[in-house]
Amino acid sequence: MTYPYDPNNSYYQTPQPYGAGYPPMPRNNGMAIASMCVSLAAIFTCYGALLIGPVGAILGHVSLREINRDQQAYTNRSMALTGIIVGWSLFAAWALLITFVILAATGVLGPALQEGFES
Repeated sequence: MTYPYDPNNSYYQTPQPYGAGYPPMPRNNGMAIASMCVSLAAIFTCYGALLIGPVGAILGHVSLREINRDQQAYTNRSMALTGIIVGWSLFAAWALLITFVILAATGVLGPALQEGFES
């Protein structure tokens, strides 16, 4: 008669340690999450997008470099790209708007636009 844990039993296999043979699970890059959150927060701030937008975009560039360096370790490349795209887009939109307002107020774009600022 053989016992269930008899080492002479041919059906008995030694237990493997937890996680043996499996690659480590990919994790999220914290800087990519921060990049997306900061860039999306810049949407809700008026002039803060001029300062907050580039911060989110730069965080996105740094995290994207880390993700590209070790692609097997990180899973959130899309969050880094979202931070980059939203951050630079908001910065460009606000910079163009402020440039237009300054040019319209000084009369460079024509006297018809400047009349709206003289009241």
